[in-house]
Amino acid sequence: MDNKLPHYSRERLLGEGGMGKVYLAQDNQLQRQVAIKELTYQPNGDTVNHALQEARLLARVNHSNIIQIYNVHDEGDHISLVMEYFNSKTLTQFQQESYCTLIQKLDLLQQLSSGLAAAHKNDVIHCDLKPNNILVNEQGQLKITDFGIALIASNENITNTLESNEKTDNAEGIQYGSLLYMSPEQIQRQALDYRSDIFSFGIVAYQLMVGSHPFALGYNGGSATDIANRICESTPEHAKNLMLNAPSALTDLLMEMLIQPLEQRTLTASGIENRLKHIRTALMQAEISEQATMPLSELPLSSGSVGSVGIGGGDTASYTQPILHTQAIQPTQVIQESESRPIPWFRQNNIAITSMTIFCLMIIILYWFDKTNEVETKQVVILKPTLSDSSLMAPMQQDLVTSAVEDALRQAVINTKNMYLISQREVNAITKEYPDDLKKLRQAVGASDIITTALECDNSRCKVSFSRLVAKANNSDRLTVKSEKNWLAPVDEFNAIFSTSQMQFASLFPEHSKVNQSALVQRPIHEEDYRDYIALYSKIKGHGNYSVESLNKLEALLIRSPYLYAAYSLFRETALNLYKHTRDESHLKRLELVLQNSPPEYRYSVFSAIDRFWLASDRGNMSAARLQVSEAKKRGADNLTILGFEAFMFFNTGKYQKAADSYSNAFKLRPSTTLLNNLAFSYWRMGDLIKAESTLNKMLAIVPNNYKAKRFQANIWLLQGKLELAIAAYEKTVTNLNNGTDLTNLSLAYALNKQYDKSLDFAQKALDLNPQHPFKLLNLADIEMILGNKESAISHYQKVITILMGKNEVKYLTNLAQAYGQLNQANLAIAALSEAQALAPENGEVSYSSAIVYSLLKEKASAIHHVKAALKNNVGVVWFNLPWFDSLCQDYEFMQLMVKYENSGRCLN
Repeated sequence: MDNKLPHYSRERLLGEGGMGKVYLAQDNQLQRQVAIKELTYQPNGDTVNHALQEARLLARVNHSNIIQIYNVHDEGDHISLVMEYFNSKTLTQFQQESYCTLIQKLDLLQQLSSGLAAAHKNDVIHCDLKPNNILVNEQGQLKITDFGIALIASNENITNTLESNEKTDNAEGIQYGSLLYMSPEQIQRQALDYRSDIFSFGIVAYQLMVGSHPFALGYNGGSATDIANRICESTPEHAKNLMLNAPSALTDLLMEMLIQPLEQRTLTASGIENRLKHIRTALMQAEISEQATMPLSELPLSSGSVGSVGIGGGDTASYTQPILHTQAIQPTQVIQESESRPIPWFRQNNIAITSMTIFCLMIIILYWFDKTNEVETKQVVILKPTLSDSSLMAPMQQDLVTSAVEDALRQAVINTKNMYLISQREVNAITKEYPDDLKKLRQAVGASDIITTALECDNSRCKVSFSRLVAKANNSDRLTVKSEKNWLAPVDEFNAIFSTSQMQFASLFPEHSKVNQSALVQRPIHEEDYRDYIALYSKIKGHGNYSVESLNKLEALLIRSPYLYAAYSLFRETALNLYKHTRDESHLKRLELVLQNSPPEYRYSVFSAIDRFWLASDRGNMSAARLQVSEAKKRGADNLTILGFEAFMFFNTGKYQKAADSYSNAFKLRPSTTLLNNLAFSYWRMGDLIKAESTLNKMLAIVPNNYKAKRFQANIWLLQGKLELAIAAYEKTVTNLNNGTDLTNLSLAYALNKQYDKSLDFAQKALDLNPQHPFKLLNLADIEMILGNKESAISHYQKVITILMGKNEVKYLTNLAQAYGQLNQANLAIAALSEAQALAPENGEVSYSSAIVYSLLKEKASAIHHVKAALKNNVGVVWFNLPWFDSLCQDYEFMQLMVKYENSGRCLN
C-alpha cells in the first residue's frame, strides 16, 4: 500500500472482510492517523463501483456523528478510501463490555438520530443501519460508518443493489447482519426512502434499550431468513412490557419506529432526536430507586437546625485585590351571522367591545402564563457532605464517596441555566468566622438555596439524604425544607454515585425543567478513570494539595479520558495556583495545551471560555481576557459571571469607577458580603473613603466578626487619620495573627503619632516575615530616614526600586515614586507619578504620594496643589504631620490648609 499511496504509511491491519481490508495508517503530510479501506480486486468492477458510491455519498455529509471521507485513490483495478480513523468499538461490543445507564443509552440514540438526520437532510439513505456499522469510542461518542450500499433519495428502488449483493448457497451467511436490521420494504425489494432507515433505527434502538432483538423475542432467535419473515409479517412485543421502569414516552417512541406499513411510519430522524432530548430531560427528574418526601417543616438557621451539617474551613483572599471569584389549544367553532343580514350599529359596537375585551384578556393571560413559567435564578450553596459517626468505611473511602457526591452536585449546578454556584472559597470565608450558622451563611453569600447532604454508610453502600433549604418568605431568619431525597448508593461504583446524585439533585427542583441540561452532555467515563478523578478532586479540593504531582496526574487522566469535563476546571485551578506561587510560566503553557487538546464539545463551551479568561488574566493579557468575556457571553454565561469578569478587568486596569459600577450591579443580582467588600475596595482605590467606609459598614452589619472586614476598616481609619481607632484595631489583629501587613500598618500608625521607636520595631518585624516585600521595605526605609539612619534607609530605597521597576499598577507606581523622591531622582519620580495619575486621576493616595515627592524635591507650589487634592479626596490631615512636609510650614497656604482641616498645631513646633 505504501507504494500505491506514497503519502501514507501503513501501521497495522484493523480488519478484513469479503470486500477488502482496512488498515490504520499515518498521513505523512498532515501528520494524522487515518483508516484506509483497500478493496480486493474483482474483475466485474462491482466492488469499485460500490466504493466510489460510498465515497461520493460520504462527501455529501459532514457531521460529527458520521465517519468522514478524506480522499479516494483509484488505480483502475484497485481502489482505496482514505477515511477518518475513529478508535472505537462497534455498538454491539460497546454494549457487551460497558455498563450503560438509561441516560447514557438515550445519549447514544440521540447521537445516532443526529447523524442520521444529517444524512437524510443531504438526501442520503444509509440502507444498512445495524450495530456493526455504528461505532462508539470509550468516551461514548458515536459515529455511523459503512455507507457502501447507501442510496441517493431520488433513486426509485434498491432492487439492482440487492441483486448485485445476492449470493446463492451462502446468502444467509453473507447477508445475516443486514437481514436482521432491514425494513419490510427493503426485504421485499420495494422502492425506498428515509423511512427505511427509521425502521432499521427502531430495531437498533429496541435492541439497545430492551436487550433483545424485537423480532427474535419468543422465537429463540432463528435464522436470518426467519427473522426477516417476522419483520415483514409480525408485530414485536411492546417495549413497555419489558422495560417496566421506563417512561412511556420512550417505549411508545420505540414502537412508533417499528410500524410496518410505510405510509403510517411518519417519524423523521430529526423528530426522533427532538423527542429523545425531551425524554432525557424528563428522565433526569424521575424518581428512581428512592424514597421521596417533601415536608414543609421549618428549621432554624443555626447549627442545631439540620443536624450535624459539617462545613469545611479554608483561607480567604487578601485585601490586595477583589475576591472573585405545551398542550395545544383546540380552536372553537365560531357561529357567524349571515353575510346578507346587516349587523345593527349597536351590535357592531358590542362586538367590537367584546373583541377588544377578549383580546386584552388573552394578552393578560399570556403574560401571566409566561411570567409563571419563568425560571427564577437560583444562587446555590453546596455544603460539604457529612458522614454519620457510625460510618464503618475506611477514612480514604469516606473521602472518595463524599467527594464524588459533592462534585456531582457542584457540576449539576454549573451545568444548569439560571443557577449560579456560590464558590466554596466564599462559603468557607463565612463559615470560618461563623461555623454552622446557616442564617449567617445565607445572609452573607446571598444564597437562595442551600443543599445539605448526610450519609450513613457501611462497607457496601451509603444511605444518602439530600435536603434543599430555602429562606421562609415571611421570616428570613428561618429556613424551609423545600424538598428532600433519600436513596442508596454503592460505595465502590463512583460513576453510579455521580449519575444518580445528579438525577436526585434535579428532582429537588421540580419547578426547574432543565436542571443539568444547559451545556455539556455527560458522556460515559470508565469507572477506573472516574475513580482516579475523584481521588484527585479529594486531594486537591479537599486537602489543598495543589502540587506538580497532582497536575501531572490530572494531565494523564485527561489524555486517557478527554470527556471527563470536570477535570478541566480542576486542572486550570491547580495550574494557576502553582503559577501564582512559583511564577513558573510552564504551568500556564501546560494549561493552554490541555485546553487546545480538549474535545470540540468542551473547547467551544462556555466553560472553556471561562478557563481561558483566567489564563489570559494571569498572563496579564487583558485584551485576550476581554475576548474570552465576549465568547462567554455568546456561549450563554450568566450575568453574574460576566459582571464578575468585567469588574475584575476594570479593577486590574485601574478603572475603579467602572469596577465599582460592575460590582454594584452584581450586588443587585446577589447581595453578598464578598461583593460589598469588592465594592468598598474599589471606592478605596478611587480615593472615595466616605463611600468605602459606608459600604464596609453594610458588610460589617452582616458579619461583624469578620477579620478581614475589620482590618479593612482599620485601614480606612489609618488613611483618615483616626490614629487611636486604627492603632487599637491593629494591635488586636497583630496580637491574634501577627500578620505582616498589619504589622506594617501598625508601624505607620505609630509613625503618624510620632512614636518612631515603636514604629521602627514593628516595621522591622514586618520585614522579617517577608524580606522582599516592597511596601514593608519602603516603610522601614522611611522610619530609618526619620531617625537619621540614612545609609540603611538608602539601601532599602534602592531595593524597593529594584523590585518595583516595570510594574504598572497604581499601588506600585506611587511607592516607586516615593523611593525615587527620597533618593532625589526627580525625573524618575515624576515619571512614575505621571503613570499613576493616568491610571487613577482622582485617587487620594496618588495625590498624597505626589505631595511627598514634590515636597522632597522642594517644589512647594506643586506639593501644596497635591496636598489640597489629597485632603479633598479624604486623606487624613494627620498624614501631613510626617517630616517630609516640614518645609511646607513656611508657606502660608499650607498653614491655612492645616487650620481648615483642624490640624492647626502642625506648624507650631
